[in-house]
Amino acid sequence: MNRPHTPDLRLLLERWRAEHVLVEDEASATNLQRLRWLGPLVVVLNALHVLVFLVLLLGSPAGDAAYRWKLGLLLVHTTMGLGALACTWGAQQLRHRHRGLPGRWLGWVAAAWILACAVAIVSLDQWVTPNISPFLIACLGVGLAIYLRPLPAAGLYVAAYLVFYPVIGWTQHTPELLLSNRLNGITACMMGWALSVLLWRKFTTIALQRRQLEKAHTELQHKQKELERLTRQDGLTGLFNRNTFVELSRSELKRAQRQGSATTILLLDLDHFKRINDTWGHPAGDAVLRHVATLASTTVRSTDLVGRLGGEEFIVLLPNTSVEAGRKLAEKLRLRLEGSPVPWEATRIGVTASFGLASTTPEEKRDFDTLYTEADKALYLAKQRGRNRVV
Repeated sequence: MNRPHTPDLRLLLERWRAEHVLVEDEASATNLQRLRWLGPLVVVLNALHVLVFLVLLLGSPAGDAAYRWKLGLLLVHTTMGLGALACTWGAQQLRHRHRGLPGRWLGWVAAAWILACAVAIVSLDQWVTPNISPFLIACLGVGLAIYLRPLPAAGLYVAAYLVFYPVIGWTQHTPELLLSNRLNGITACMMGWALSVLLWRKFTTIALQRRQLEKAHTELQHKQKELERLTRQDGLTGLFNRNTFVELSRSELKRAQRQGSATTILLLDLDHFKRINDTWGHPAGDAVLRHVATLASTTVRSTDLVGRLGGEEFIVLLPNTSVEAGRKLAEKLRLRLEGSPVPWEATRIGVTASFGLASTTPEEKRDFDTLYTEADKALYLAKQRGRNRVV
C-alpha cells in the first residue's frame, strides 16, 4: 500500500537536499550575525553566574557536595563564557567570509559547545537536584538560535545524547532518577532537533522565495529599462526616435538661448533608397540604414544628438555650432558616406545622401519646428539640384 508513495518521498528529500545546498551560505551568514548579537549576552549571563557562585563559595565549607557543586559550576560557566567570547570574536572576524569553511563551521562549533556545557552543568546539578532543565534549554536554544541542516543536526543531537547518557550517571546514582533523566534527555534532544528542522525549513522556504522575488524584480527592472529604451530609441538603428529627438532638441534649444550659443539642425535623406530595396531586398536596406546610423554617430561629437525620423531620413542636432561649422560637418559626413559602400553578400552597395541645414542664434530665438521646416526646405533644394550635396 505504501509503495506508490516511496518515489514521492525520495523526490521530496532530494528536492530538500538541493534547496539546503542553495541556502547554506545564507544560513551561515545569519548564524554569524546571531553569534555577534547573542555572544555578548551569553558572556554577560555567564559572568553573572560566575560572580554568584564565587560569592557563595566564600561562605561555604570546603569538601561537601554543595561546595563541589558550586566550584564545578563556577568553572563550567567561566569556560562557557570564554567559549562564547571566542565565538563572538570569530563571528566578528568572519562577517565578510561566511561562504568559506570557517564561516560555515563556526555555527556548528558554537552549537556543540553549548550542548557540551549544558551536559556538564546538568551533571554537576545532580549533586543537589535531579533537574535537567539546563540541557533541555540548551537543546531548544540551539535549535532556535542556530540554523543547522537537518541531517547533520540529527548527528549533533545524537552525539550530545551519547555524551549525556554516561556523564549524567557519574553524579546521579539513584536508579529511578537516572532512568528518568536519561529518558527526559532523549525527549530534550528530539524536541531540539524537531525545532531545528522546522525553523531550517521555514528559513529555506523564505530564502528561496526572497530569491525568486529578487530575480523577478531584477527581470522586471530589465524589462522596464528595455521598454524605456524602445520608447526612446529606434529599434533598427539604436538612434533616438522622432519623439525623443524632438523632446531633447527643444530642451537643448532653450539651454542654448539661455547660454547665448548658436544651434544647427542637419537633415539627411538617402538618395534612391527605394532602388536599394528593390534591387537587393529589404534586409540589404536595413543593413544600409544601420551603416548610416553608425557612420553618423561616429562622425559627430559626443554632445551632438543623432536621430532617425523614419524611413531613410536622419536628423542631427549640433549644439554650440554655427551654420558654417554645421556645413563643414555635413560635408564631412557626406564624403564619408560616399566613400564607404556597404558590403552585402558578393557586392558592395554605394550610398549617398542629400543634406539640408538650418541654424539659429540666441537673438533669433527660433524654435525647433521653425528650424526643422527650414532644414527640410534646404533638403528639398539639395534633391532638386542633383542630390548628394549640402544646402
